[in-house]
Amino acid sequence: MDMPFAAAVRASNDDGKKRLSIRVWVMLWLVAFSTRIFAAFFLPNAEQDGYSDAEAIARLSASLAMGHLHASDLYGFWLPLFQLAAAVVNVWVGHPLLVGKILAALCGAISCVLVFAITMQLTRSVAFAWTAFVLIVLNPLHILYSAACMTDVPFGFLVLCSLWFVLQDGWIGAAIFAALAGCVRVEAWALIPLLPLLQWFRQRRISPVALALLLLPPLGWLAISWFARGDPFAFFAERARYHAHYLDFHPSRRGFALSDISLDVDYLLLGLNKIVFVASLFAGAILIFQAIRRSNRFSWAAAATASYMFAIVGFLLLAYVTKRQPVWLPRYGLFGFVLGLPLLAWLLQWLVENSRPVWLGRFAVGAVILLCTGQMQRQIPIIPKVLNDFAAHRHAASALVVAFAESADPNARCFSDDVAVRVLSGLPADRFVSSTTAPTGLWDNASRFESYLREKRVAFLIFMPTEDSLPVELYPQLEQNGQATIGRFEAITFAPSRFGPGVWLYRVRD
Repeated sequence: MDMPFAAAVRASNDDGKKRLSIRVWVMLWLVAFSTRIFAAFFLPNAEQDGYSDAEAIARLSASLAMGHLHASDLYGFWLPLFQLAAAVVNVWVGHPLLVGKILAALCGAISCVLVFAITMQLTRSVAFAWTAFVLIVLNPLHILYSAACMTDVPFGFLVLCSLWFVLQDGWIGAAIFAALAGCVRVEAWALIPLLPLLQWFRQRRISPVALALLLLPPLGWLAISWFARGDPFAFFAERARYHAHYLDFHPSRRGFALSDISLDVDYLLLGLNKIVFVASLFAGAILIFQAIRRSNRFSWAAAATASYMFAIVGFLLLAYVTKRQPVWLPRYGLFGFVLGLPLLAWLLQWLVENSRPVWLGRFAVGAVILLCTGQMQRQIPIIPKVLNDFAAHRHAASALVVAFAESADPNARCFSDDVAVRVLSGLPADRFVSSTTAPTGLWDNASRFESYLREKRVAFLIFMPTEDSLPVELYPQLEQNGQATIGRFEAITFAPSRFGPGVWLYRVRD
């Protein structure tokens, strides 16, 4: 007589991890890496932040090449580990944007393999591990940001590494990777209290070495801030000023408008995948129920995975309600997607083993996987929008290069808060000035700003409607490019975008 479906799954996958050959792991790696490295070469950066990271990589690699990198050089708007790691390689390569994209692609590929391995740890099922692997390796948003010179995918990779060591009871290794993640994105600081708690529940002890490692990122960042600005809390003060400019630019964000909250939640869940997130919530509820009942089927591995996911989700939620992170974007949910896939697989296995009749469990597995695929299809339209946005910034950058070539002043500069144009133009950094480098006294006086432009020999201006930009603050009419000349600014070209604000290039007349 045929075995029940649940028993058959358990039997066919018992100790499946041990039976996996090296060829299987190599195949997993090759599949994941081929998709990510192809995307790195053929897809552009998804957002402006990626070009800011490329600029930071170029700056750090220049300091490394000259042999005088200081702790204060690491200070910036973002935590510096990703940029520093890419800068080390870029010393020999000399292409910061490409190096950052390839590093992100490597992290994305390893993340796919780690999702497979962690799912195996939770389910002991090759079938469910392959399901999780396919869902991540084909995920459009994960592919897109694995091709970007940005920190979102590397952050998820480091968090997965930390979780993997937790599942092996390797607490020092878990703390090392959690600390590394904490040097990439501040959200990883949520793991500082979590890891000691997990070790206490697991072993009834806390490793002082692991705790010290976890504290290194925030303490080190306070020291770097002090070296760079003379104030250990300068980083937080500067981010607060940026958020103030952001709220001025988006006044509805000062409160909690229902339309804004709905959009933010939808964006975050687009990256998380709604089905994966809901499945993670159900898995967490089952684990809590099992823990209360002291069930012998309680899964430590699943509980640790859920703890990682919801600790960081809680950190994001706290930052959102306190306006320290006033907006959510789809990429913010990618860490939850990679952590949630093993939980999804664990829940599906639980459904298979506990469903009566058996066909109900099979139906549930198929339905959930189809729903996950449907959520992935919602991400696909983002890619052509990113391509369109890239074309707009590349058009403006190309027009700027031509304008410089035709300029009578060989030392002319361009004022640009559009970092994508600065990077894509390929022009030296000293050919640009921006709002971040301008004196603070210019923000409320257009005449002083125009004197500053003459002093810096600014012949061209890139205008992109965004927060924290002097031209946007002083000349909002430049966005309405219905005439060729507005005051001292003569329009050269305009490039619209379907993914972000359009880009204007103006000539600054004497």
